[in-house]
Amino acid sequence: MQTSTTHLGRRTAGLMVALALGVSGCTSGVGTASTTASTRHTTTSTPGVVATTSLEPERDVTVAGRHFKARCAGSGPSVILVADYGQTMDDAWGTVPQTLAASSRVCVYDRLGIGRSDQVPQRQTFASLADDLDGVISALGLTRPVVVMGFGMGGPIALSWASRHETDARAVVVMNPDPPGFRGPDGALEKLLPPKDVGDPELSGLWAGLDRFNDPATNRESLDPRSWTAYSRLPAMSTRLYDLVDVQPPSWPAAVDAKKVDGAWRALQRRVLAMSSPSEIVNVPAQDAWPVAIKSTLDRALRS
Repeated sequence: MQTSTTHLGRRTAGLMVALALGVSGCTSGVGTASTTASTRHTTTSTPGVVATTSLEPERDVTVAGRHFKARCAGSGPSVILVADYGQTMDDAWGTVPQTLAASSRVCVYDRLGIGRSDQVPQRQTFASLADDLDGVISALGLTRPVVVMGFGMGGPIALSWASRHETDARAVVVMNPDPPGFRGPDGALEKLLPPKDVGDPELSGLWAGLDRFNDPATNRESLDPRSWTAYSRLPAMSTRLYDLVDVQPPSWPAAVDAKKVDGAWRALQRRVLAMSSPSEIVNVPAQDAWPVAIKSTLDRALRS
């Protein structure tokens, strides 16, 4: 099933709660542990925007000898969507691709180890994931320059790609991106969490999820934790950048100082904006405002 597009406004903080509680499959559409994306919703339309184009049949594309599954819709300027950690193209976007396809050629794909693409290698980095993204763009025959839109962990992948392919990037749109300095073993998130406490099951579960995420052997996409440091050192670029973020904070376990964690996440969004000189932040005021915000931002990006 597809997850409701209104879940796109949920912060990646909820992802960590879902990981901690052992939620499998789609996890980024999470607000609290009680509303994980394991409770999925099927959507036939994007609230506030009408989807007018159907997705084409699934395609199998080969990049460096590995098979990736992808789907596309529409015609016009090229757009590719990069999903959050562990999300399949079927679960990540609801009817967003069909809606955006009214004015562009939109494609979605499954990264290695996700959905029906080939198995994940033993270790991946944002650089290697960006290389895969570039290969998928070519294999799908998308005309460059391309607008790349990344949600959550898809943000670092999109930005890593754009930093190495500036002339091929029309614009980058990131939605609730993991900002530099927030995630990873040395990130602000782990420094702001209370110490591990076996007497607090919710907090212990959160730490266990973080430990699994930071270990390539247990990370679903075999992400090398050193990738977060490399991400924080990406050079500035001149590609137009739009950073869409939730106004509403997510929920955290009771032991966590949610105000400090949310404050750090928001403050570090300045580092996202610093990755490009023509950049701006777009505050999304409510969950049901996300579809319109995504569509209107893409329309602006296509005019870049």
